Amino acid sequence: MRRRYWIPAALCAVLGILVYFFAFGYQFSALLLALSAAGILAFGLVDCLRRRFPRGMKWLRRVMLACLCLLLAAMIATSVWIGLCASGADEPEAEYLIVLGAGVNGSVPSLSLRERLEAALAYLERYPQAVAVLSGAQGSGEDITEAQCMFDWLTARGIDENRLLREEEATRTRENLRFSLELIEERTGTRPEAVAVVEVTVVLPVPMATRSLAAYTGVDAHSSMAIMDSTLIILIQNFLILNTCSPLKCSAGCPPTGEKYHNS
Repeated sequence: MRRRYWIPAALCAVLGILVYFFAFGYQFSALLLALSAAGILAFGLVDCLRRRFPRGMKWLRRVMLACLCLLLAAMIATSVWIGLCASGADEPEAEYLIVLGAGVNGSVPSLSLRERLEAALAYLERYPQAVAVLSGAQGSGEDITEAQCMFDWLTARGIDENRLLREEEATRTRENLRFSLELIEERTGTRPEAVAVVEVTVVLPVPMATRSLAAYTGVDAHSSMAIMDSTLIILIQNFLILNTCSPLKCSAGCPPTGEKYHNS
């Protein structure tokens, strides 16, 4: 196999391993790098076999290129669609703010979680009557739950702990919203008519899944999005994949049209 194939493939593989084991919360980026390495090796293998099977490898290469173009087109089109459908509310004031969890490095918030916490802090300072529900369980490589990490971070910056509720069971977006609403209802006896949700955008916002899930729970959800530094390439990769996958995840995770979640 020629160098122009195996060298970039090896670089992608090594970077993928480093991201997977040392950049907690960015497994999707590691997956992208691993898929890139596999794709480059596949093209390299086709290149090696083209002399033995010139006609077959020529058509196989065309098919592979077509599939790659379709994949890129799907990622771009889905992200643009989500971006057009999603935007932060002009005035996202609500009695409750739900903060979606993200990766924790031991007991320290990851970059993506820190951005959400900055947005949550600004929201709580702007609306002093709001109560935040911090939602997130304990994941791999995390010494504490994501909810506890967020609680510690916000209280260290002056937010009254009485304004913070910890929801420590959710492991995915649909559970974040569902369990948070159940916690509010358990504490107050009623489900709020509207909530604000802290989500994250890099190049394109990704609150579509939360809005769709909110429709099934019967609660109006306003997006209060944390804006990340668009120069961080690893985050762009991470959220581009999430954007592409979110409609499928939402379709698979939501109950059929017309049904709503019920409290257990």
